[in-house]
Amino acid sequence: MAKKRLVKINAYDGEEKGTKVFVLSMNVANMTIYDKAKAVTKFISRETRVLETAIDNYLRQLLRFNGISIDDGSDYALEKALFQFENKGKQIAIIDRYKQIGNERIIGESDNKMTIIEEDDIISCAIEVKVL
Repeated sequence: MAKKRLVKINAYDGEEKGTKVFVLSMNVANMTIYDKAKAVTKFISRETRVLETAIDNYLRQLLRFNGISIDDGSDYALEKALFQFENKGKQIAIIDRYKQIGNERIIGESDNKMTIIEEDDIISCAIEVKVL
């Protein structure tokens, strides 16, 4: 049986003030072709949803920190809070850090439009959240 691989989410402060970069990654070194294909499929279809949840949680925290109350945990409540944030003269940009990367490293795109790359036996995607 193949060894379970650890999927990690790291959050880094971005280069500019008010930015946070979330990186989801998994090491696929020393896997058979079959196991690697399974791991990539699971990463793209399931693990990117976990990253999406982490980003949603961060957005909710960021909005509360800026005095915007969120009614509940629904997507509608988050949208409404983001609209209130825009009315305060601020915006949040969500940027796929790998979208413009060379095609030779891109191995897929998730349903939620995150670009997945492989480099040095690491598969990953990176999303930047920026307050404008």
